[in-house]
Amino acid sequence: MEPQEKQAHVDRSRLLPEYRIMLEEQDALGGAVMETLPPQQARADSEMRLALHWGEKDKVSGIDDLEIPNGDTRLKARLYRIAGRKRTILFFHGGGWMVGSIETHDGPVRALANAARANVLSVEYRKAPEAPFPAAFEDAEAALLWLQENGEARGLEAGRLILAGDSAGASLCASLAIRARDLGVGLTGQVLVYPATDLSGTTASRIEFASGFSLHQSTMIWFAENYLSGETPPADPRVSPLLASNLAGLAPALLITADHDPLRDEGRAYAQRLIAAGNDVCYEEWQGTIHGFFIMDRAGKTARKLIGRIGEWAESLWNRHDDAERGGD
Repeated sequence: MEPQEKQAHVDRSRLLPEYRIMLEEQDALGGAVMETLPPQQARADSEMRLALHWGEKDKVSGIDDLEIPNGDTRLKARLYRIAGRKRTILFFHGGGWMVGSIETHDGPVRALANAARANVLSVEYRKAPEAPFPAAFEDAEAALLWLQENGEARGLEAGRLILAGDSAGASLCASLAIRARDLGVGLTGQVLVYPATDLSGTTASRIEFASGFSLHQSTMIWFAENYLSGETPPADPRVSPLLASNLAGLAPALLITADHDPLRDEGRAYAQRLIAAGNDVCYEEWQGTIHGFFIMDRAGKTARKLIGRIGEWAESLWNRHDDAERGGD
């Protein structure tokens, strides 16, 4: 793959200026694409590169660094507290199941806690290729069940959780929401920000935005190959929730796609399937945006607008539940 040559022919004219400028600056800097690096080096580089997308960090009422047990594994987690609030979001970061951490997403998650006026528990799941599927999925389930069992003692409203994540984290949330339904674990909602929902095939958006728009299609293939490690079929609904046979009875969803994202079409398709199955779905495609814009605060104002929108949706959903419990409309 020769990204610089391909990017010269990419049409970025419909992008918001903040992302067009950012991508042009990245083109000028050059550098190796992620999939040409050893996974451990790609992870180390990403720890710095992803965190640099966020500017000044919000203050929250308190932060607790925790460990969540999952068998012999102990998962790093960080609880962002908002004083006087019990409402809680369980958050899973993006990074293709291979990179990313609670540190790379520290800035946006702080902003999310303030926007939603809710506590946020951010969980760092195990990564491929050292820990391929089902490790991350099992970790996500363990975090959910741990919060159900231990949340109330920590002052968290564990019975009305909202799941949230971006990219690979959103994919985990989608699969976890299905698993929660099957386990009888009630959720209040799920926020899916540009999720990968089908690892088994290709789409028009994967072809149209294959390179030059933040996430390369070749990088996405590399992520999936390492995550599945040749052992799990890409059509397995636990990694491709779009292919799940039954999507009925799931928690209300806010599903966000970026219009210049290779994952756009499978996000659209998942929203359509959720709606067809009778779920409460708010689907929004953000125009002029690219994959990853949830964490791109330094580029411009759109990341915080998105997080504000997520907070508004979450508060509205919780308030609706409160009204129903009080016997309102």
